Amino acid sequence: MTRILKDQIKRLNQIGIALTSETHLPSLLELIVREARNFTRADAGSLYSVDRNQLRFEVAQNDTLAARKNEVYESFRPYPMPLDKTSIAGYVAITGKTLNIADVYELTGREEYRFNPAFDERNRYRTRSMLVVPIRNQSGEIIGVLQLINSLDENGNLVVFERRQEDLVASLGSQAAAAIENARLINAVHDIFAALVRYSASAIDARSPHTAGHSRRVATYSMRLARAVNEETNGVLANVLFSDKELEELNYAAWLHDIGKIGVREELLERVDRLSSSDMELISTRFEAIKLAVARDFERQKNELQYSKETDHFELERRLREVDEDMAFIRRINKAKNLTSEEIRRVRELQGKIFRNARGEVRAYLSEEEAHHLSLPTGNLSGMEFQEVQGHVLQTLNIINKIPFTKDLERIPVIAAAHHEKLDGSGYPLGLTAPDIMIQARILGIADVYDALTATDRPYRGAMPVEEALGHLIEEAEAGKLDRDLVDLFVRKKLYEGVT
Repeated sequence: MTRILKDQIKRLNQIGIALTSETHLPSLLELIVREARNFTRADAGSLYSVDRNQLRFEVAQNDTLAARKNEVYESFRPYPMPLDKTSIAGYVAITGKTLNIADVYELTGREEYRFNPAFDERNRYRTRSMLVVPIRNQSGEIIGVLQLINSLDENGNLVVFERRQEDLVASLGSQAAAAIENARLINAVHDIFAALVRYSASAIDARSPHTAGHSRRVATYSMRLARAVNEETNGVLANVLFSDKELEELNYAAWLHDIGKIGVREELLERVDRLSSSDMELISTRFEAIKLAVARDFERQKNELQYSKETDHFELERRLREVDEDMAFIRRINKAKNLTSEEIRRVRELQGKIFRNARGEVRAYLSEEEAHHLSLPTGNLSGMEFQEVQGHVLQTLNIINKIPFTKDLERIPVIAAAHHEKLDGSGYPLGLTAPDIMIQARILGIADVYDALTATDRPYRGAMPVEEALGHLIEEAEAGKLDRDLVDLFVRKKLYEGVT
């Protein structure tokens, strides 16, 4: 075995190791062509994938064209081609034969395939020698075609591809096939996992029409902001650059940030007012019974009090009107966001009022639980209920901590669980401060706040106008709760526009 052949086999083994370490399919295909060209000293090369009844032109590399100065040459984009024997790549894909052509312009015309000179003519290039090999997987199925163009000798002269290179390139093709199949499998698993994440988050959001679409929008805002950070060239953010894996990590965290709401009672997610519609219906029915009780009591009392007929009429009307006014008050404050001390006092007075129902049982105008919710100074959730809703963050952490993320995605639980933390320590659930809140979590927090303010479907408030919401973000940043630089970028680049 010659030294050159030994060196080539050694290099072939090194290439095989390099191929197995690359799982990003587009990068892998580029690597296959580049290594095959280096291996054979080819000036140019391309790779086609076989997809049912068509070839897909995936990669094109050409050193001669790339080296031309101040000249624009044809840019490459992947595109499909018919799978038939008329093209050189198609012939190899169908027959599985290797072609080693000395000069494609000197084909006899008796071949089933032909060379298309259109590319050469458009780019003033001269294709001469060509080595084209099929890429077979372990089952012997042809999944692609590797095409090498214009072999060069050590002095840079165009030569024919050596015969002994055919088997070596075929071996490289086999290694490439294994790497391609592996990358496709990994991508398929990745796509399935990504779909499960999206659909799971969407299903949680869809438990309530008031949160539908929230996770998707938060993911969109988060990714826009992260990519904008990558484009910054000035200021503090110019020193931050998210890798593809870090962007993927943030995207998953954004989709999963509210998955813990699966453990929150639907009644709390759905609550629009202080009391539910069924609770209000019950109170309304009770107040009709109260009016009947008032009328019965009045009938019993009027002989004792010796009212005149005219006085009877007005007194009964007054008492019934009081009951109607109390019910109207309850309906009004049930929808109120904030209560005055006077309104809270009146609720407590109503709770103290009693009546006797048709069975003679003494009942209160309002139950203790009804009065509690109606007298909340702010919002429609009690302290315990609000803690339950806030607890979704820890539920999120518990759920996604059980997902076996790969090492490059292992921070997803931490990012997702910190979206309600504030830089000044006033957030929840852990009260983290700035040094302990990753920039990805800061991005997620800004996206979550903005969507919560502007979403049209939130039960506890109407959609806040965009300018007012942006003003709130700025105030939070100035107060040291949100990252000032990130908020400035979000507002300055108008990253909120066009998200529905």
